[in-house]
Amino acid sequence: MSDAAGGRSLSKSIFWGLLMGAAFLSSILIVKEAFIVLGVIGIAAGSWEIASALRGAGWYVPRLPVVIGSAVIMPATYYGGTIWQWVSALGLILFLAVWRLVHLLFERRENARQTFGRTIRDFSAAAFVVIYLPLTFSFAYLLLQRNPDGAAWVCAAIVTAGISDTAGYLVGRKLGKHKLAPGISPKKTLEGLLASIVFGGASAVLIVVLAIQKPWWVGVILGAAVLLAAIFGDLSESLIKRDLGVKDMSSWLPGHGGVMDRLDSILPAVLVTYLVASLLVPAV
Repeated sequence: MSDAAGGRSLSKSIFWGLLMGAAFLSSILIVKEAFIVLGVIGIAAGSWEIASALRGAGWYVPRLPVVIGSAVIMPATYYGGTIWQWVSALGLILFLAVWRLVHLLFERRENARQTFGRTIRDFSAAAFVVIYLPLTFSFAYLLLQRNPDGAAWVCAAIVTAGISDTAGYLVGRKLGKHKLAPGISPKKTLEGLLASIVFGGASAVLIVVLAIQKPWWVGVILGAAVLLAAIFGDLSESLIKRDLGVKDMSSWLPGHGGVMDRLDSILPAVLVTYLVASLLVPAV
């Protein structure tokens, strides 16, 4: 069964979605360190995808260094906290800038065509990848450090974003008639948005009340924040893909597209969940 609008197989989408969901829940609830491995794999793959897409559009981003560096930020944040989170992220951005300069020095033929503006643009593209992916997702590991509710907060972020995204896709695919933002993402509909709000908001409230054991209103605030962030992330990635001239970042995940096509809503959701948790329920 395929999606007529996008050519994706619905059965494959559901199968791989359930498989990824099971892998996430198993890692976060059974062995926290397994979530580090899962995050490293996901962020490394996403970094490769977006660096490749940027290179295809004319920005130079060194793929292997950005993939390895992005993977390092996850365990550095979990074991080293906020200080090592920022040290590793800013250190990676600096390293990528130096890498590009050295590359230009040794590639004289390319260096002759390289302008100062293009060099700054390359630096900015590399910094964007680091900030957009590993730095943003690393806030999940700051959440995970919280005791005793860290894993529950991470679940609240990712499960709410995932359910919101899934409900919006399924309802929008079957019942969607009114376009949400046709100029950016022609498949998004108001009907899908309503489903995202209802199912995503309910999941946030349930997790906050039952797993984190905080008042329902905290769940409402968290749900609203995550839903806004997820929608923003989804539309932002659609805009990035449109500007880069690609339909999907890759075809690595059958029925889903690329890894970035699944991370787009999770990345900002993790960040806003960290902010909500820090402001409303400070760690003991």
